[in-house]
Amino acid sequence: MRDGLSPQVRAVFAGHDGLATRQLLLEAGMTPEEMRRAPKRCGWLVLARGVYSLPTWPETPQRLLHAACLATGGVASHTSAAWLWGLLKGPPSRWTVTVAHGRHAVSDVGRDRKSTGAKGPLVGLAGWKRRVTIRYSTDLPVAAVSNWKGIPTTNPLRTLVDIAGEVAPSVFDDALDRGIAMKLVTAEGVAAEAGRLSRQGRSGPAQLQTALVRRGHVDAPHPSVLESKLLRLFASHGLRVLATEVVVEDGRYRIDTQVGPKVFVEVDGYAYHASPEQKDRDDTRRNALRLKGLTVLVYGWRAVVDRGLQVVNEVMAALEQERLALAPRAGGRHRPLD
Repeated sequence: MRDGLSPQVRAVFAGHDGLATRQLLLEAGMTPEEMRRAPKRCGWLVLARGVYSLPTWPETPQRLLHAACLATGGVASHTSAAWLWGLLKGPPSRWTVTVAHGRHAVSDVGRDRKSTGAKGPLVGLAGWKRRVTIRYSTDLPVAAVSNWKGIPTTNPLRTLVDIAGEVAPSVFDDALDRGIAMKLVTAEGVAAEAGRLSRQGRSGPAQLQTALVRRGHVDAPHPSVLESKLLRLFASHGLRVLATEVVVEDGRYRIDTQVGPKVFVEVDGYAYHASPEQKDRDDTRRNALRLKGLTVLVYGWRAVVDRGLQVVNEVMAALEQERLALAPRAGGRHRPLD
């Protein structure tokens, strides 16, 4: 090969967004002398002492975050980790990297070209540190650190606790819903993690516990994002929910939400009701429930998110019809349900 790099060394760079540390390169079989010559010989950029970058690798937000983790010896955390896990819609304006308390966050960058052998200008933390916030933590156990496509990052549970006190409640509610819908976390697991990390002076765990209550969803183990939004919508308008994840017909069917003795509400989220086969099964099930005398109102994402008041009014109208059907008629007789 023209640059003289072994397949093992190439694999290191390929697996880390075109980045590599001295330790990784040593493990791949490079000698210290080869690493000393590589920046000048191969055009590597020196991000920090012992951290290298291939000059031709495409620049992406993910790569910059990865570089910050390698250069500081830390892990992606807070909103940076939330973005990696898909809990937030887009990358944050600043990266957050958490470093274990007691270790130096930033490796020294070589001061002169002779000491590093760099071919071009040095690319050290001084050049992009303005986009990185470094935090120190005294309670970042190994169990709280995971790996996302080669990038060291806090796991989803720890990430949710970290962002709970930093983002707007509506943003956090969506992040929590996504985490549960994608089965990255459970509501019970999040509550347990918040309890473990609760301590005086830290707002995240308390904010997270408040958010769990605000979501208005306790009984169902794995609600979708849309189901949780529906429950919050009902709670904000004082519409009482009798039960969730209701099993009827001797276990044959499950209905999302019960709001009256015979009034139920279901939602069709993108992830679970998109295929023609699933829609056909849903239609068959709902028709059977209606033939049994149940009122089943069905709403999609746009209805719940964009026309929430209309949804609430329709549900209340169905409850009023049910109330009238159950009200005593003249002469003390009751109107039959069937």
